Amino acid sequence: MSFMTPPNPADLSSLRKRGAKIIVYHGVSDPIFSVEDTSNWYDALQEANGGDASGFARLFAIPGMGHCADGPATDQFDVITPLVDWVEKGQAPDRIIATARGQGNPGGVNKELPASWSAGRARPLCPYPKVARYKGKGSLESADSFVCK
Repeated sequence: MSFMTPPNPADLSSLRKRGAKIIVYHGVSDPIFSVEDTSNWYDALQEANGGDASGFARLFAIPGMGHCADGPATDQFDVITPLVDWVEKGQAPDRIIATARGQGNPGGVNKELPASWSAGRARPLCPYPKVARYKGKGSLESADSFVCK
């Protein structure tokens, strides 16, 4: 796998210096590439940037999602709009809303969803190392019932 790794993957100083931004996402249940490798890379990136790379790079782990999609997950989300807003408006993404691809979804149905989930289940995706936590009240199907901690 070394052919896929640059000599110093934690050195994104050129990217940072020119004001560029990067959003990385990774399915926690990816059977091909481990989310642990990606979080280790992000930890090294943080260290290489004085302990905080969040000014130009954010990692979003998607619970239950496999390699790019599927799994028992809210695996439908848009990272382009938050990236554009970050670059053009200076609004760094503190959460990205993801939804389940249930019955009637125009993008296709995720057949790995548990039967107990509603077709429109939504969750916030949180910037690593934060994770979504239920507030203790509100619908379990709504992203508004969760906070990134």
